[in-house]
Amino acid sequence: MAAEIHSRPQSFKPVLLNKIEGHSDTVNTAVLIPKEDGVITVSEDRTIRVWLKRDSGQYWPSIYHTVSSPCSCMSYHHESKRIFIGQDNGAVVEFLISEDFNKMNHVKTYPAHQSRVSDLIFSLESQWVISTGHDKSISWMSTQSGSMLGRHSFGSWASCLQYDYDTQHAFVGDHSGQITLLKLDEQSCSIITTLKGHEGSVAVLYWDPVQRWLFSGASDHSVIMWDIGGRQGRTLLLQGHHEKVQALRYLRLTHQLVSCSADGGMTVWNMDTTREEAPQWLESDSCQKCEQPFFWNIKQMWDTKTLGLRQHHCRKCGKAICGKCSSKRSTYPVMGFEFQVRMCDDCYDTIKEEDRTPLATFHEGKHNIAHMDMDPSRGLMVTCGTDRVVKIWDMTQVVGSSVAAGFSPR
Repeated sequence: MAAEIHSRPQSFKPVLLNKIEGHSDTVNTAVLIPKEDGVITVSEDRTIRVWLKRDSGQYWPSIYHTVSSPCSCMSYHHESKRIFIGQDNGAVVEFLISEDFNKMNHVKTYPAHQSRVSDLIFSLESQWVISTGHDKSISWMSTQSGSMLGRHSFGSWASCLQYDYDTQHAFVGDHSGQITLLKLDEQSCSIITTLKGHEGSVAVLYWDPVQRWLFSGASDHSVIMWDIGGRQGRTLLLQGHHEKVQALRYLRLTHQLVSCSADGGMTVWNMDTTREEAPQWLESDSCQKCEQPFFWNIKQMWDTKTLGLRQHHCRKCGKAICGKCSSKRSTYPVMGFEFQVRMCDDCYDTIKEEDRTPLATFHEGKHNIAHMDMDPSRGLMVTCGTDRVVKIWDMTQVVGSSVAAGFSPR
């Protein structure tokens, strides 16, 4: 069922330790069991499986449970051994796992949504299960009574969710590219603000409650860090993927962000450095360098008897410029541009060679990554996706000293 690959890291890159196979359809979520050599997976094949590592070094299922509808997402609470499964039919199902991880008992089924559940979180403090769905809504239900406490609808699919346990604020990313911040109460909610910055659907969110930073990944191949705690509207754009960003994790002790994309790309960002905000793009009817008209500027085109040009933007200064005045390309990692982007000639000339020093490292997972989970205290990461394979990685040579620090996430 699983193959052991390596037992020790060989170089400064992720090392594949194990590969778990056996699912007959996409594995939507895989989580590492804290303090155990175990993984929990849920899949489109309608199974919930608990995999434990045997003496042979391979992972074999100690629990194999089939439900009535494809499993779309999962929230596992290790201290209470409670597991919540979101399903394609809109239901959320709660189970209780035994202490030895060999048995799982059904507790409740929650009628959370009218269609596929996209994400969910269990809050032990409030005894709520909070979920988002393709019915364009967020719902929160009482795990004590099983009843619906509240629901809020959006203009498009609600695709991902994060939750601040102390303040009962929820962050919801949607298919339109927006992120909505809501304050949830027992019977109602209030919208605090809407964050707009992505040019494609938001696929994943990660909230760090200490720094009060929100990270979002989207189909526009970018990651944005939103400094919620700073209250100044500060955002950092991070561009280091060629495909949709589908998994994020911020490692607080080493000040690193790990992001994974649909093409298997893994990027580790150094967040312990001074970074600059990318400028807002300026709009103009003519090039802000040579003053040639853009193609919609009919009056200037007529007056000067010239053809209109296409508008571009310098990624460093944000000015609206023509192609001739922005013929050069450069990386600029301090602004989040790890790949070459368009620069106006003036900005290009100001960039020194040391300014091009990468602030991220790039690695290859060699499979579609739809979901990722990490245990920084052991330096482990698990990835899964549409190829039906679950991979367990040793990240100790990549993510620094969090293993030595013994950091354990909430």
